[in-house]
Amino acid sequence: MASVQKDLDAALPLVEKAQAALAGLKIDDFRMLKALNNPPGDVKDTFVCVLHLLSKVDPGVPTDAKGRLKTEKPWPTALGLMKDPKGFLETLNTYKAKIDADLVPE
Repeated sequence: MASVQKDLDAALPLVEKAQAALAGLKIDDFRMLKALNNPPGDVKDTFVCVLHLLSKVDPGVPTDAKGRLKTEKPWPTALGLMKDPKGFLETLNTYKAKIDADLVPE
């Protein structure tokens, strides 16, 4: 049990940092990203991570029979999610609450 608490204590500052980063995002940030036909690698990698996270909770993310991300073109998939920048930002901002409420499968 002490090991679990130690891991939790180490993770909490990272969660707070992520929440602060999310709080800094604006709808216009997604509008700017949508204009990129071929974004930098780090942007693509970040969105692949986001797609993996959302694959369990967002029907707009293509998945296989086990609910895992299934797309050969992750950037166009991410662009599809950003069609509604306000809704996409809301999805990101409510993700932690879904985890806390056990609404995100393992």
